[in-house]
Amino acid sequence: MNSSKDRQRPLVVQYLYVHGQDEEFFYPNARSAATAAGAARRYLECALVQAASLRLRGDAEVELALATNITHRDALGRVGGELLARIEALGVEIVPTEYRRRPPEDSATFFSSRYVLDAIVELAARNPDDRPMLFTDLDCVWVNPQRLFDSVPQAPEIGCVHILYPLDWDVVGFGDEARTRAKLGEMAATLGTPTTLGTPAATLAPAAQEPAPWVGGELLAGTGASLRAMVEECDRLDRELSGMGRVLPTEEQILTLAGNLGTVPFVNLSKAAYRVHTGPRHEAPPVKAPLSLGLWHLPAEKGLSLRRAAGQLRRGRTAPLRRDLAEPRRLARRFNVLGTGLGRRFRDDGWIAGRKVYGALSSRIGALPPPA
Repeated sequence: MNSSKDRQRPLVVQYLYVHGQDEEFFYPNARSAATAAGAARRYLECALVQAASLRLRGDAEVELALATNITHRDALGRVGGELLARIEALGVEIVPTEYRRRPPEDSATFFSSRYVLDAIVELAARNPDDRPMLFTDLDCVWVNPQRLFDSVPQAPEIGCVHILYPLDWDVVGFGDEARTRAKLGEMAATLGTPTTLGTPAATLAPAAQEPAPWVGGELLAGTGASLRAMVEECDRLDRELSGMGRVLPTEEQILTLAGNLGTVPFVNLSKAAYRVHTGPRHEAPPVKAPLSLGLWHLPAEKGLSLRRAAGQLRRGRTAPLRRDLAEPRRLARRFNVLGTGLGRRFRDDGWIAGRKVYGALSSRIGALPPPA
């Protein structure tokens, strides 16, 4: 990973924290992955599909890594081990990474969200300072990789997805009171504005009256040096907040606070990557022109289309996904990005029900052949 040739070749990093058996956690979109091993398998399915959406194209000049605390693969079970082997077969480097920047132990919801900060520190230390790096959530699919690679900002800027939630929308749904854009704006007003990323505080623009956009955690992109400096600023803010008896449990909260302070120069990459809500039950507005994006973040597809694609890849069936990757509209239908009609909804609900029956039978009478 450290040759001069790699200096301009992007590095895409996924990150997976595997919970211990005694840790409490809750991920609303993980669809019944209630045990530590079950959650790990669900997210390894996503990691496999994302890696395949890059590698099966054949024309994406990129290196791939998975930052994880997995040390004993046997703990993943047979299926988890097979998924990890498939991921490695796609040329993904497994990078051991400890979880040092944990939220408080009582923050069970999105407990591993801050793991990206440790992944950044680990991978930045292994690569040239000027290498473009993109840290992505696991449940993402690449549509047009080069579009996003070309959008990675120069130092010291950090590319991210900006989300204009309503000011009083409860984004996090747990933790302390700083769960909305408005509250994070108020918190920023109580903090000082120190020198950050080499910029003297006196030259920073004063905080805007309007709270900054919410910084989504699905994508953080920049040079290794810029990303490392961003984490240093998050650490500084954590120390300052701790001295006030306050804590922000998720990475999105601490990053959005830094955005409000102007201490991290975030750049909006929403025209190249975005969070796409799928299915009939969400209330989010539709994403305009999803086929023009370079990356889809699909949080509601972990237990459905991403899992279905992972099943094909685990069995060595790469042709269906490779074919769909060549045609964005077909890829969008596969992952429910263009919406679902009544027939597709019946098919998806039936598929989910079939997996539940399979899981129940398998737990009673032992391992069964995997369903189609």
